[in-house]
Amino acid sequence: MVENYSREINIDKPDLKKYRLAGFGFLVLNIVYIIVAWWKLPPIDSAMSKIVYVGFFVFIAIVLIVTPFILNGGKSLVKVLALMYGGRAIFSIYTLIGGDVFPAVPYLLPCVILTFYLLGRAAWDWW
Repeated sequence: MVENYSREINIDKPDLKKYRLAGFGFLVLNIVYIIVAWWKLPPIDSAMSKIVYVGFFVFIAIVLIVTPFILNGGKSLVKVLALMYGGRAIFSIYTLIGGDVFPAVPYLLPCVILTFYLLGRAAWDWW
């Protein structure tokens, strides 16, 4: 009497819908963030422009490296990123209230808040 137990074993896989939405949202919103930051960047000299170009390239590279980990359901990474984006949102709101702010912050703040929401939704099962 050989019994088939393969039907009784259920491997619980996490629901990746929220992580997929968070990953694609993270990618798209950070690309929008770079485009808006580039658009609102004040004129800079040629020596400083090299640093700015390298900074933008590194930012895009980090976003492209981190996105697959978010898409695969890296919960601890998503929590850390959500806390970072939450801190960025709080600091941006604080600087807006203070008045001494980079000209692009009012345009970039919605991207940061929406990214925080998408990451937090995946990390802590928000609605």
